[in-house]
Amino acid sequence: MSRRMLLAAAMGLGLLWLFPPEMAAAAPRLDAGVIKAGLRTAAPEEDGFVERVVELVDQGVLPASLVDSTFEWARKKTSHRFQYFKKAMILRASRIGVRL
Repeated sequence: MSRRMLLAAAMGLGLLWLFPPEMAAAAPRLDAGVIKAGLRTAAPEEDGFVERVVELVDQGVLPASLVDSTFEWARKKTSHRFQYFKKAMILRASRIGVRL
């Protein structure tokens, strides 16, 4: 083995030691503050909608993956991020029988 390969293997093992796979499962979900900042909410009504969505995730009514993927999609929009998020969340939630 070359020195580069040995060094790469040693670094990989070191990273596994520092960040074991169990830590990935313990990563926190998006919270209301992160979503509000990412969508740049401006009105109390917008903040309330985000808080309600996060509350429904915490209650197990909405899947976290649905909210996370919708947030990531809306966050990439250049403007009106919250409006994209809200409309998509209402549509996607209704498809699984949840009314927002």
